[in-house]
Amino acid sequence: MKVVIFNQKGGVGKTTTAVNLGAALARSGAGRVVLADLDPQMHLTASLGFDPEAAGWTAADWLAGRPGAPVEVPDEPGLSLVPGAADPLSAEGGLPEVADDWLIMDCAPVWSPLVLGFIKACDLVICPLEPDFLGLSGVNRLLRQLRQEGLPLDRIRLLVSRYNRRLVVHREVRARLLERFGDGMLLPVEINSSVRLAETPGYGRTIFTHAPDSTGATDFTTLASLLTGRGKKKTRRQDA
Repeated sequence: MKVVIFNQKGGVGKTTTAVNLGAALARSGAGRVVLADLDPQMHLTASLGFDPEAAGWTAADWLAGRPGAPVEVPDEPGLSLVPGAADPLSAEGGLPEVADDWLIMDCAPVWSPLVLGFIKACDLVICPLEPDFLGLSGVNRLLRQLRQEGLPLDRIRLLVSRYNRRLVVHREVRARLLERFGDGMLLPVEINSSVRLAETPGYGRTIFTHAPDSTGATDFTTLASLLTGRGKKKTRRQDA
């Protein structure tokens, strides 16, 4: 299963989603998972405790078909990483095959022919968004662009991240998303705002090694269960 994590708006939890969804899938028994850092900012690589400047074989080598292998993520059995590259990426030869069961791609927050190629080659696109009106506008723009490219929208899933149900605007935007897109496109789980999740990049860990009993760990476990078909859809609470 090839999954692209993408949103043109930065700061929405894109890399956090890639890291912790990958770890949750590996821990769930869904198979081996490889994370590919396809963002020149290389935040995914740094978030897992690797020095982006010290990487040998990188995403640039992977896309070019040069020999090498993903590196194993410490304390996360079944999870490995294709480190990011500061050099410009090219996927003229198409997306390389991987032996792992899941490929999670963290893409740059920029609409480009490269990102479009990744989207065309994947099985699923997860678009994390913060539930504010700028986030809603960004989703509408992304869907327009996909339609213009003639891409089907049935592979798109919207993931509400950094959710705080105490905020009126978050509840309103979530309700609008649900009304417009339904449970078909809007994933029936939210990634709640969490200090523990925000801390994890600084420690170079996933939420499961940093705070395994936290809300963030529960949220990503639920998300992984939904994607593997092992979890039940969460009954959405009607926020007052």
